[in-house]
Amino acid sequence: MKASTINLSPRIHSGVCNEKENRSRHCGREDTKELDQKNNTANGLSLLRLVATAFYRVAYKLHHKIFLRPQPPLHACVIIVGSYLAGGAGKTPFTIWLAKRLIEQGKNVAVLCHRAAWDEFILLQKELESNPAQVSQLQQNGSTSTQPEVKVFATKNRYKTAKEIQDKFNIILCDDGFEDTRFTGTTRICLDWQEPPQTVSSLWPAGIFRSLKQDHDENEIIHLDCYGKKCKDDAPPLFPDIQFSIESLTNYKHGQSLAATVICGLGSPQRFINDIRAFGVAIEKSIIRPDHDKHFVQIVEAEIAKGKDIVLSQKDACRLPQSLLAHPKLHIAIQKINVLRSPF
Repeated sequence: MKASTINLSPRIHSGVCNEKENRSRHCGREDTKELDQKNNTANGLSLLRLVATAFYRVAYKLHHKIFLRPQPPLHACVIIVGSYLAGGAGKTPFTIWLAKRLIEQGKNVAVLCHRAAWDEFILLQKELESNPAQVSQLQQNGSTSTQPEVKVFATKNRYKTAKEIQDKFNIILCDDGFEDTRFTGTTRICLDWQEPPQTVSSLWPAGIFRSLKQDHDENEIIHLDCYGKKCKDDAPPLFPDIQFSIESLTNYKHGQSLAATVICGLGSPQRFINDIRAFGVAIEKSIIRPDHDKHFVQIVEAEIAKGKDIVLSQKDACRLPQSLLAHPKLHIAIQKINVLRSPF
């Protein structure tokens, strides 16, 4: 009797296929479910940010109406360097550049910054007060008058301080204070990194801006382009009015290779990281900290202890003790600012 052969392979093959198909469908449903959850979470966060932005906008308008009502112009010339951005516009470097130009012209200049920005206060003092290069420049220009006075003030209330010192200085230069509408008859310099915002959804925390174009008197504002805007959509970008770049690094010889960790506590960290990369540093890791971070020293110490080369901005370096600043693996990025169109 001939043995019968039963071929099970089609059935087994079919079972395997069905199992794979079921698993694929199951995975597909899981992926879709996970994606839906992520989208719902993102939509929920976006909605919360918009609600928070609405509250911010109401608080902004009330604060200005009650506490920042326009006041009579001050006797001294007041120049305010600001931006629509909530931070990271390059206000402090430009303030330093402008203060030096005014000092070269023999002006007595008071520079005002907010007391909370203590790192900016230290940087302004280092760059402006008792700077021998300023005396040398005045001598080269043939100035025989006494050295002009420059003093940096850290204050919680720029307008109040400006009012108190207005008779002692030719020019009061404010590092920010762009939103302080008590100042009238002033020159406001706005550093633009894109077109001024005009919609509420652009405001913090939903967006990156503090105020809208319609909140300000455009007759008082000198706009300086920092990004190279286009006249037309299909046209190449124009040269910006101000160019920021890295001129040099401390503890570094030009041309040598350098792989380093970038630690950044600036308002616009990605722009700084891009500038460091453009300078030629191979970035192994980026550590982003809040602006004016009070724990910055501990973060740097931890990375130095690992034997890593560290790159910092000049402002961030102002937070460090001298023992860290002298470390051979710490590199401070010296920023260069090239002003192609002077505001005056």
